[in-house]
Amino acid sequence: MKENPGKQTARVCCSSNETRYPILVGIMDDDFFALKWNASLIMRDIRTTVCFEVETPTELIDKVYQDPRVDLILLDVEYQPQRPELSKLITRITNSPAKPAVVCLSQYGDQDDFITAVQNGARGFLIKNEVRMEICFAIVQALHSRFLITPGIKKLVKMLPRAWQDEVTIISSWIPHPCLTSQLQRVFTLKVLYGMSASLTAQKMHLMPGTVEKYMQYIYQRLEIKWGDEKYLGISELEKYSPEVQAFHRYNLPPILKKVKNRLNFSEEMCNNNINGVKKTQPAGFPNSVSL
Repeated sequence: MKENPGKQTARVCCSSNETRYPILVGIMDDDFFALKWNASLIMRDIRTTVCFEVETPTELIDKVYQDPRVDLILLDVEYQPQRPELSKLITRITNSPAKPAVVCLSQYGDQDDFITAVQNGARGFLIKNEVRMEICFAIVQALHSRFLITPGIKKLVKMLPRAWQDEVTIISSWIPHPCLTSQLQRVFTLKVLYGMSASLTAQKMHLMPGTVEKYMQYIYQRLEIKWGDEKYLGISELEKYSPEVQAFHRYNLPPILKKVKNRLNFSEEMCNNNINGVKKTQPAGFPNSVSL
C-alpha cells in the first residue's frame, strides 16, 4: 500500500494530460449537517466546487443523469432505507453519461460496504471521523489513485488480492496542527471556517477585535511550521492568494505521517520560534499577557 501521493497523473475525467480545476463534485448524505459541512469545505477550497447536494439515492440518480459535468460523487454509504442497494447505486452512477468517480464515506467502515465499493468500481473508501477537514485533499487524490483509503480501512484491504493491495493509497487521518492551541483553533474556526467578522468573533470569545486580528497573524505564522503534507496541495503559487486562503488550505492538509508519530516534539517554544526553520519573534504588538 502507498503511504504517499507520489507523482500525480492527469484527472481521469479529462481528455488532455493536464489537471483541470475546479473539480466538480456531487454530494449525497442523508445526514443534513454532514452534507452541509462537506459542501462548505468543498466550495471554499480553490480546487473544488459543488455541482449539487442531495439526501437520497433517488435525488442522486436524477442529478447525475441531468448534469453531465460532474467529475466525482461523494457518497455516504450508510443511507437508509438502502434502496437501491449500494452495488446498484454505484453502478448506476458510474454508468451515467459523465461517468464520475465515486468516493465512499462511511461512519463505521463496514466490511460488506467496503467490498461492495471495491467490486463496483468506486475510487475510495474513507472513514468520516478520519478524513474530517482534509476532504478536499482526498477528493483530489482519489482522482489520481486506483483506490484511496483512510487508515481505519487498512485491515479490510488485507482481504483483497496482493496485486490489488499494492495499488491502494492511504491518506493520513486529519489532526489539527499541534502548534495551534485550543484558543487559536477557536479563533480560526470562527473567523475563517465560519466566516465571522473580527468584531463578531471577538464578541463570541469575549475579546477585543484588535486581539482577534493579532491572533490571526499569529495563526498564519504557526501554520507555516511544516506539519501538513504539501504534496497533496496541487496548487501552484499558493502564495499569490490571501493569507486567509493560504491558512485555510494549510490548516486542512493531511499531516505528514512521521510528524504525527512525533507530534509530542512540537513544544510550545518550538511553535513560538521556529517557522520554516527560521527563528522569529511574536508579531509586533502581540499581547504577551493574553493566554493562547
